[in-house]
Amino acid sequence: MNWMNGSHARQLRWALAAVFALGVLPTGAAVNVVAHYSLGEADGGAVAGAVAASGTTASVGATTLPTIGTPAYSTAGAPAPRPSRLSVQFNGSTDGFRTPAVLSTVTDNFGVEAWVRASSTAGNSQVVYNGNSSTSGWGLFRNGASWGFLYGGQVLAATPASSVDLNTWTHLALVRSGGVSTLYKNGVAVVSSATAPAVPAGAFAIGVGAPSNGEFFAGNIDEVRVFTFTAGQFATSDLLTGLSYNDPPVVVPVNAPLWLLAAVLALLGIGAGFIRSRRSA
Repeated sequence: MNWMNGSHARQLRWALAAVFALGVLPTGAAVNVVAHYSLGEADGGAVAGAVAASGTTASVGATTLPTIGTPAYSTAGAPAPRPSRLSVQFNGSTDGFRTPAVLSTVTDNFGVEAWVRASSTAGNSQVVYNGNSSTSGWGLFRNGASWGFLYGGQVLAATPASSVDLNTWTHLALVRSGGVSTLYKNGVAVVSSATAPAVPAGAFAIGVGAPSNGEFFAGNIDEVRVFTFTAGQFATSDLLTGLSYNDPPVVVPVNAPLWLLAAVLALLGIGAGFIRSRRSA
């Protein structure tokens, strides 16, 4: 029996047409992702503690970033929520990723974002940079205890007060839209500037200077993304601020040996006793 006769089919088509006309259905993200580096999840065989010896693969885009030093995959931040299952840890002196060409030459209506977990506020360090940090391009920067953005040879715009929360996952984004550059921390605008960057020329780097070594980042970086958008179409909801990952709970098979079940229960008891002792201290 055909439940949809001609009349019902016409009504369904009219309803769908009305929905599209009203713009009720989503039309997709406003941003065009140039490159996205998950820093772990797209790399075959990546496990916490392993050195990213062969570079990191783009989740979106075709540019693989060669490795400098020995940056390592990490689960820093666990068991508290973190952006994703894996990140990359940099030692602040020799580690980074860098490719000898920029990912984009745009100077307006673009964005670059990353999740960061700084372990030091000593000196200055580059988080992500596209261009030459002395003469051209744009990127995210740590200026001592303050987050900022850098337009090489043009401007360093950093928060006037300390904004680096050590050993805490923080989302940073630099967005230039309609001639105004804005630094976002956890989705909230904290610094802005009307200064324009010079056309990027040089390299693209994560955790290290571009195009040469220096200003190494100490801590973890995750989910780096470079994007562009049509003028006037950017919204903060386009940023990856909502990422939150927790390790799945340990599941003991129902047919596990009794000794294994007893061991799990014992560990849980020890943990509960430790928490009680800390609370009473």
